[in-house]
Amino acid sequence: MFGTKDFYRSVWRWHFFAGLYVVPFLMMLAITGLVMIFDPIIERVLHDDLYKVSQVTDSPIPFEERYQLVADQYPDSTIKRMYVSDDATDATRFQVAVGDDTRSVFVDQYAGQISGDISITDSWYVWADDAHGTFMIGLTGDWLIEIAVSFTILLILTGVYMWWPQSGQSLWKAATRINGKGRSLWRDLHSVVGIWVTVILLFFCISGLAWASVWGGKMVQAWSTFPVEQSASNVSSTLTHEDLNVKGLKQVPWNLEQAPLPESGAPVFGQDTITLDRVVADAKAMGFTRFQVHFPKGETGVFTATASTMGRDINNALDDRTVHYDRYSGSVIADVGFMDYNWFAKSMAFGIALHMGQFGVWNLVACTLFCLAVMLLCVSGVVMWWKRRPAKALAAPPLPKDLKRWKHAVWMLLPISLLFPMATIGMVVILLLDLLVLASMPRLRKVWA
Repeated sequence: MFGTKDFYRSVWRWHFFAGLYVVPFLMMLAITGLVMIFDPIIERVLHDDLYKVSQVTDSPIPFEERYQLVADQYPDSTIKRMYVSDDATDATRFQVAVGDDTRSVFVDQYAGQISGDISITDSWYVWADDAHGTFMIGLTGDWLIEIAVSFTILLILTGVYMWWPQSGQSLWKAATRINGKGRSLWRDLHSVVGIWVTVILLFFCISGLAWASVWGGKMVQAWSTFPVEQSASNVSSTLTHEDLNVKGLKQVPWNLEQAPLPESGAPVFGQDTITLDRVVADAKAMGFTRFQVHFPKGETGVFTATASTMGRDINNALDDRTVHYDRYSGSVIADVGFMDYNWFAKSMAFGIALHMGQFGVWNLVACTLFCLAVMLLCVSGVVMWWKRRPAKALAAPPLPKDLKRWKHAVWMLLPISLLFPMATIGMVVILLLDLLVLASMPRLRKVWA
């Protein structure tokens, strides 16, 4: 069955229809992925005068005074978090919600003054992240992208099957042969590039789907969420770690987003909130170097110190850590580190750093080449189809002569449909559309087939 021409045509037809849907999404994901990788680097270069202090002395002002400078400068705004660096030349950076905008505010801790601010909401990174995750149309876009990424896994399986060399041809030759001209050249280019990026593309699909609302939010992320309520005596009934993020900027570890936030105990009469300097000192004493301090939300809120690959604070996922402090007593309410994650959350912590090119120059180069390869796959696939199609026709690959073989291809798709629910929706739509057009619309059939 698997080696017959009819089965090959069935697989090819599935590959075609899935590709027809996936191509615009893959192009968008590759382009926005490149923007998200390089925008933070470019921003630091363009605003080096803000990220770096002009002169280092032995007497920086306390963190409380830095906080107060920002609070005085932005009196009607909410200070969300502070970034603590282990580099003495780095300015202290605060994240401030100013109306509908979120801004990075920089404090020169040696001069004791605010250096300036940059809009986060209007940045290229936030624009790219919104497009990358939701196509900039909210939950509907999230679903459309989840279908596209699920279909990409289908493209990988069907593509590998179609590429697999026939008897007598070596795998190496099939993976390196690019010759001919015209459509043959584009076909070889498409198959060779595709087979070399197959494993990486599959990795990006799985790690990307972990953020999607259905497969990620309802299945693997929910299953991987750390049970903070088992460590903390009191947790919020309404707030989760996701509330520590701001729109368009995910910085809380993936496996904590759905976990409820702990709450501080009731203050003793006359007891004030602990100082920010106390929080930073305690965090450093616990081993934090580069980290973020999230400020309490409400009277029962907690101070939270996070160092994670998701927040770009660190590159080594083994150092991932989140600690919650009681805002009144300063006691540790919950302490969650990498070794507390389950196996999928651990792989995500490493995967996020790889996904975002955080492991140095080699990782940036690899991610860049990968994104360019994905664009080439999309372009070559479209060119192949365009060169093959008759004028004014969709020109889908031919149906198997024995339609029973068409049903056989479904068995290849069954694992995908079971693992990825949104892929099932897309497959059903393609099947129904294909059957309706072929069965009841003779004129359209000439354009379709």
